[in-house]
Amino acid sequence: MAVRLAIVVLAAAAIVLLGSRLRDHDRCDAARAAVAQHVGELTSSCRDPDVIAGASVVLRAGGKADQGLRLARESVRREPQSFIGWVALGLALRDRDPAGARRALARAKALNPRWPGLPSAPAPRTP
Repeated sequence: MAVRLAIVVLAAAAIVLLGSRLRDHDRCDAARAAVAQHVGELTSSCRDPDVIAGASVVLRAGGKADQGLRLARESVRREPQSFIGWVALGLALRDRDPAGARRALARAKALNPRWPGLPSAPAPRTP
């Protein structure tokens, strides 16, 4: 009888724990879906720095470079060992601060030595 009760208590605890994690995950997904409109909500709702780094790239591609840079910096601030965060920061800095972009991408390469790096832009063709 005691074993059954212990199993029921453990199962209930697991349900509560997993339910709270699912709620966090759903909140993060909702914020990510509306990233361009709700950057502040994304940073407060999502704990995963890789999600924030991904949103940074989405914002940059959507023409919101300032917000993308802010999210990339937040990503590496939260997790300095995040390879994806450093790549996002390198991309965000590429046009503004080429030296900073090179440093960020070098940090990404140091974190993941097998990474081949970003593809270089094709050389302009001469007529």
